[in-house]
Amino acid sequence: MLETRGDSLWAASESVGDRANAASIEAARGRRMLLVCRSNLERQCLYNGLVLNGLKLPVETQAAIELADPADDIAVVLINIGSKRLADPFFSEKLQAVIELWRPVPVVFLAEREEWAQVARAMEIGARGYIPTSVDIKVCVEAIHLATAGGMYVPASMVFQSAPTDVDDDVLGELLTAREIEVVHAIRIGKSNKIIAFELGMSEGTVKAHVHNIMKKIGAANRTEVACKLHRMYGEKFDLD
Repeated sequence: MLETRGDSLWAASESVGDRANAASIEAARGRRMLLVCRSNLERQCLYNGLVLNGLKLPVETQAAIELADPADDIAVVLINIGSKRLADPFFSEKLQAVIELWRPVPVVFLAEREEWAQVARAMEIGARGYIPTSVDIKVCVEAIHLATAGGMYVPASMVFQSAPTDVDDDVLGELLTAREIEVVHAIRIGKSNKIIAFELGMSEGTVKAHVHNIMKKIGAANRTEVACKLHRMYGEKFDLD
């Protein structure tokens, strides 16, 4: 169930409404929120801002997620990822491992970047919310409460924006290497590894290695899924010559 409030999109399970949200928060009493932020100053400011603006959970703070252990009394984890790109496979895989380790505790990201692909990747790896730092602190508090109640928050301005119309290799370059981009363009029109190797002047083994790396970065299980995922991330422009 999706509900738009101002410039924000709130996604909740069918059983999560105002009453369920309030009941869940009441049930969460005696539990804590874990706030993870590397910067000491930002961490203190976030702590004060959340507590002073209606957060209904006590807050534990850490500079790094590795310093905290999953515990039964943690109701939600808020991680400030700053300006880091989730297109970075090493970073996103690390966060995905954190989400798996803390499951079923919801993990929410606080981030500076507002690209649609960034939000999509956050949802793919299992985040229960993506809060841009441009939102009001009260929106941040509500988003945390929603995640605690079993819902999900993402900015409507990102979800409802049209797919980029000028996607090119520079945009893909944020995710893939130049050689991988060449391989992707060949994959999307159905060329075999043998033909790709011949046309790009490399061995089939090298092509297979590129395909493996592409699937890992995109989070795809096969070549077809690579094209499908990139289509969802960048729109129909990616499929056109």
